[in-house]
Amino acid sequence: MGFTRGADLNLHEPGAVRALLDVALARGWQPEERRPVEVDGWLLLEAAAAARTEGRRP
Repeated sequence: MGFTRGADLNLHEPGAVRALLDVALARGWQPEERRPVEVDGWLLLEAAAAARTEGRRP
C-alpha cells in the first residue's frame, strides 16, 4: 500500500505489519485495553515506511 508519490509499504514483506503496529503503539494505541478502537492506518503509513527504510523501530 502506498501513496501515488511518497511512502509505500509492502505488507507481504517481513516486518512491514510490525512497523505499522510499532507506530500505532508509539502514538498511544493500547492493545491491552479490551475495547473496540478505530485506527486510520493511512496516518501511520509514512512513519512506518520511514522506519522500515531506516531499519529501525519508531
